[in-house]
Amino acid sequence: MEVLGLRLPLIKKGDDLPSMILKAADQIGGLRDGDIVVVTSKAVSAAQGRVRDLTGIRPSPRAKKIAARTGQPPEFVEVVLREADEVLRVNKGAILTIKDGLICANAGADLSNVPEGQAALLPAKPTRAAEEIRRRFLAKKSKVGVVISDSVVRPLRLGTVGQAIGFAGIEPVIDSRGRPDIYGKPLRMTFRAIADQLATAAQVVMGEAGERVPVAVMRDASVELVERPRRSPKISPKRCLYYGGLKL
Repeated sequence: MEVLGLRLPLIKKGDDLPSMILKAADQIGGLRDGDIVVVTSKAVSAAQGRVRDLTGIRPSPRAKKIAARTGQPPEFVEVVLREADEVLRVNKGAILTIKDGLICANAGADLSNVPEGQAALLPAKPTRAAEEIRRRFLAKKSKVGVVISDSVVRPLRLGTVGQAIGFAGIEPVIDSRGRPDIYGKPLRMTFRAIADQLATAAQVVMGEAGERVPVAVMRDASVELVERPRRSPKISPKRCLYYGGLKL
């Protein structure tokens, strides 16, 4: 498998992101059938205008109290509280939340890679956004899969990995239960998080700082393309290994 990063200009609200990606794909000879295009959530959010000016935010008493514990700007904390579906824990430097069924820091809101005084939010309806991008590529005769990725940290691990918050054209999870291991024993619980694995591999070339590589093309990934995925990678809190121990 090859992981090919694409450099794009700065993306602004209203920009035609699929056209920008198609143009940038000239750097690698264009998109090929079977490619998986991984796009950072920041790129999609920027095109959607999902950026908040913090100067107009009036923090609530709760936001001010939490900000004193986290060391974050109160205005930013207020944005996080508005975006979060549930606050799980407050730590120095971050608020652990659930947003759209995902456990993530700060409800996905971020102060990096946006102008001073602004915060980027997660894209609206990311799976729908991924499908719209895929269909634009399909109209140009490029049969590909699309993943929208965001950074996430894992329990007891230092550093970020990728997480698929939206996807289209691929099966995001493969059920490996019943398949034999190397000793012939059937697997009992294993699901492969293919979309998340692709998102993490893409981060190797996309980076987290000023690289300006918001798109990576996964070539020869041996991932089957599908018109309509059968399974969602999201699970209920009752099935989550970590959820019970994360609540306040």
